[in-house]
Amino acid sequence: MKSNRLKLFIATLLVAGGTFVFADKAEASTLYRAYNPNTGEHLYTQNHNEIPVIVSHGWKNEGTAWEAPNNGALVYRMFNPNNGGDHFYTLNSNERDHLKKVGWRYEGISWHSGGSIPVYRLYNPNAKSGTHHYTVLTNERDHLKKVGWRYEGVAFYANGHSAPSSSVKPRHVDVNVTGVGGKEQSIPGSYRLLYSNKPFDQAQLSNVATVDFSADVTLTGNSNDYETQFVIAGNGEGSGQVGVELHYQAGSDANFAQGRINTTNINFPAGAGTAGQQYYSVNTNAPRVAKGQQVHLQVKYFASGYMQTIVGGKLVGQYKTKLVPGSNAYILHDSTRGTVKIRNLKVLKNGIDVTREGQVPFKATSFDFSNGSISGAY
Repeated sequence: MKSNRLKLFIATLLVAGGTFVFADKAEASTLYRAYNPNTGEHLYTQNHNEIPVIVSHGWKNEGTAWEAPNNGALVYRMFNPNNGGDHFYTLNSNERDHLKKVGWRYEGISWHSGGSIPVYRLYNPNAKSGTHHYTVLTNERDHLKKVGWRYEGVAFYANGHSAPSSSVKPRHVDVNVTGVGGKEQSIPGSYRLLYSNKPFDQAQLSNVATVDFSADVTLTGNSNDYETQFVIAGNGEGSGQVGVELHYQAGSDANFAQGRINTTNINFPAGAGTAGQQYYSVNTNAPRVAKGQQVHLQVKYFASGYMQTIVGGKLVGQYKTKLVPGSNAYILHDSTRGTVKIRNLKVLKNGIDVTREGQVPFKATSFDFSNGSISGAY
């Protein structure tokens, strides 16, 4: 009952209290997303002022949902004061009016629909609250379908998908040591870029990747700068690298998740030059990883020219890229500056388990090491 009273308080605050901003009055088109772990509901809003209010009452800030246009079809927001206190969003005025008749509260225009990116709607028939979910991510849609949610089609459209800190100016890193396509080389004036929450690249990707590299990983360290990199690379100089990095760096810059273990995407496309075409992107909305905590890491590379990174079951990166295999093999490795434990290492190639069948397979599926690297060729 406590969570229901909280939801009613929030609805009252957002509507009667005057902090809710209708989409046609909002200055920005970014939609923010928060999650209530007590009820399972997600809230979607253009008013960033709503987020800290509900976070202070136990909700989890999940960052940006997608980018909505400033003009387009109207999306209506409804609230159910009974049965868990759910919110619901729809383009359909008939659906809106029906819900009003059966006791839902109409909260006004929430945002606009428009663009080419579909926003998918799913329904959980087993829940009383948080029964509907909206996402632009096919990976998230397909996962929910697998665990019993009912896919209800495209709810509306978005014109982009980014993260809340994507406007932060990227920094130059790896200065004067960056070679073409991931090669380390002493080239004066060279650099890679370090982004805060670089927006995902949109693509419809199949579930079967060319290479799928995963393991349960635990990272610890005793310095102000330690890391482990979980990587799929091309085979040869300048042939590219992609992956996910767990990195602790002392500091207080929240845009780059300093002062805690952060999740960073690595994207060094094959042949990319030395002036920023290679980049890292810190995802501040990735699942939190504590020192010594085991977390499942997964990196996928698709022959269509995309990569995905997944941490603890959540998609944390999807970007265009290119890797070039030599002798039909990719190089997979984990390298670390710190202490790392790896368990349940697995390699899939075109959906087939080849963990023990690589051209040069990993010698085991469990490793404990520090300040070094393990690798295999597949």
